This record gives sequence, C-alpha cells and structure tokens, in this order.
Amino acid sequence: QLEGETVVVLPVGAVAQSDGSLPSDSLASALALRAGEALATGLETGGAAGRTVRPVVAIVELGSLSADQVRALYDPLTPALLDGPSAGQIPGGTAAGWRGVTDRTGQRYFLLPKSLSIARLEPLRVRATFDAWLVDGVSATVLWHAFVGAVNEHAPSGAAADVYAAALDDAVAAAVSTLSARLERLARTGTDDFGAVGP
Repeated sequence: QLEGETVVVLPVGAVAQSDGSLPSDSLASALALRAGEALATGLETGGAAGRTVRPVVAIVELGSLSADQVRALYDPLTPALLDGPSAGQIPGGTAAGWRGVTDRTGQRYFLLPKSLSIARLEPLRVRATFDAWLVDGVSATVLWHAFVGAVNEHAPSGAAADVYAAALDDAVAAAVSTLSARLERLARTGTDDFGAVGP
C-alpha cells in the first residue's frame, strides 16, 4: 500500500563516528542537514514512494514542536520495539505524538534516519550507514527498519578542495542510493529481501 504514497523524510537524528567519537557540533549539524536533504532528494528522484517532502519543509511544519518533543519521536525506536507480541507498535504517549505529526503534515508515512554513522576505512574510503525507520504515523506502527550502508566507490581526485569531505559526501550519496532502491522495492513488492546491513 506504500506505492504512490508520499513519504515525509524527517531530519537525521544524530551523527556519530565508528570509533565512538563525535564530530564537532558544527560538522555534525552540517553533515546531518546535507545527508537529510540528499536522502529526501534521492527518494524523490529514485521513485521510492511517489514523492517526498524535503526535510526543511517537514521542519517548518513541525516547527511548533520543541526539540524534546521531536526527540521523543525518535527515542522509542530501538530493536526492543520490534520484539514481543505487539512488535512494531509505538507505545503510549509517543503514539499520540505521532498522530499529532500526521495532523500537522497531512501525511501518513515517515522515514526517520535515526542516525548516520561514519566509518573511515582508509584515508579516502568511507562507509556511511543510516539507521532507517519507516513509520505509519496514523497507526503509530513501525513498518520497516534496517541499517543501510555503503562505501564511496572511488577515492575522490586530489583536485577536490577537501578530499575527505568529498569522500564523505560520496559515501552518503551511495548509502542514499542503496536505501532508495530498497524502499522502492518495498513500496513496489511489499517485501525487502536484501537483508539488513550491519553498521
């Protein structure tokens, strides 16, 4: 039932490096914004699910929510939520929060890149991995969850002003392409048989 629907792409919740360190606040914020915009654009051009609402639009529509309220939407999304008899059902007050978000946006389906993890494999080879969650806001249910990652295919040329930043952008673009392809298949067939990719 996802094919042809609008999917709202929410902002990247957090950015971390595989060694446990965190990029500077300014770098993390800039990378989260670029990655979120790339993800929205990739889903839109990749035809994953009709069209997407860019993160900046979603932020405006959710602007009356506090940072804590937005964080509360992300916090329950853990592997434990997918276990047990009510697997995927978002609990209690957070479920009400999700129904409020559907009212604000006028949309039902939301892609949450809960985090973006960066692993530097070699000086100019980088793996970018999204912790991606697809949520039905009306029923407050997780429809799909996967870690989706990719490595930049080629090291950037030495002509780039900042070759590491270029490698990072290429890795994020590759991860976006992979995630878009998986969601397109999910929307079209109702299954995702690629298997989850670990971070």
